[in-house]
Amino acid sequence: MLEALLPGEIRRLASDPPAYDLHPIVSALASATPKTSLNQAEVLSLLGLEGDAFATEIFARCGVHRRGLEVSPESLEQTLQQRTECTEAQLMRLATQAVDELGADLSEVGVVVTSNYYSLGGPTIAHRLVDHYHLCADADKYHLVGVGCASAVPLLRLASQALRDRPGEKALVVAAESVSGFLSPVTASDEKVKVVGSALFGDGAAAALLSLEPAERGHAAGPRIVATAVHQLPGTLDHVRFAVSGEETHMRMARELPALAETGVPELVHDFLDRHDLDAGMIDHWPLHPGGRGILQGLQRGLGLSEEDVAPSAAVLSEHGNVGTPSAFFVLQRTVADREPKPGSLGLAITIGPGVTVGLMLLQW
Repeated sequence: MLEALLPGEIRRLASDPPAYDLHPIVSALASATPKTSLNQAEVLSLLGLEGDAFATEIFARCGVHRRGLEVSPESLEQTLQQRTECTEAQLMRLATQAVDELGADLSEVGVVVTSNYYSLGGPTIAHRLVDHYHLCADADKYHLVGVGCASAVPLLRLASQALRDRPGEKALVVAAESVSGFLSPVTASDEKVKVVGSALFGDGAAAALLSLEPAERGHAAGPRIVATAVHQLPGTLDHVRFAVSGEETHMRMARELPALAETGVPELVHDFLDRHDLDAGMIDHWPLHPGGRGILQGLQRGLGLSEEDVAPSAAVLSEHGNVGTPSAFFVLQRTVADREPKPGSLGLAITIGPGVTVGLMLLQW
């Protein structure tokens, strides 16, 4: 339990391990999207859905207005494997754009953690970034696949743990997604879940620089990660799935997800906050996963949040779609830009991804 809330500081438990005298700080955050941004009508046309009543309705009410995609009629005719070379090039291009946007000195980076939802080969993005930026040859490199939209919590947890073995160094965390690499045309005989998945996702990448600082840190450029938790909801393994066959690929999103967000997540949130002597009324900022309008509205209803509370997440969804693995970083960046959190204010990031896995991350500015 937290002993007290002090200006700009949350005291740790006396029983916490001594290692936790050092708190992870998100010292820089940036994102990148493709130059090509398509509105929903353009995507409908590309996928062969123009004039389809069901698709038109889903595309109109999912909360997405535009999203970055690098697709063409030619690329949509190719298989997942045939697109691999272009997909890997796009992922690296977006990743380096995001890292460059950090404007940070990378000379102290000793840990590199990268992630995208699926991978067809190597070397990984982490290896390529070490080579591209001439980072130290003995840098710890980790590349995770499959964490998807739940990414921010496990990625930052892993980076923080790795930093504890490398005092004084920093961690570079990069999440990138190429939905263009697996998006496929939709036919009248396809399942409706394919239409839903095709309506939501966009390409993008995000980069974060992480450091460890003592509790009496003074001034930091970004929020401190106070606590994290990851919880997999039983019986939901097939609710979010990357469906791959010999002919096509698409994202499967179960219709139960909004209801799970409304009824399953709040209990996890309240239990998590209670363990730290907090309640929802003490949270100033709510960076929520922009998984779709239904998921956002489910979280909003279940947690009793206002339109203002969910506005940064809704804005990311509208302008970029659900960018998968980097989505939580997009929302955190938007929260900082739009809300300018005051020193001492608290935030609770909530991510929802495959599994179904819920990530919770308590932040303090």
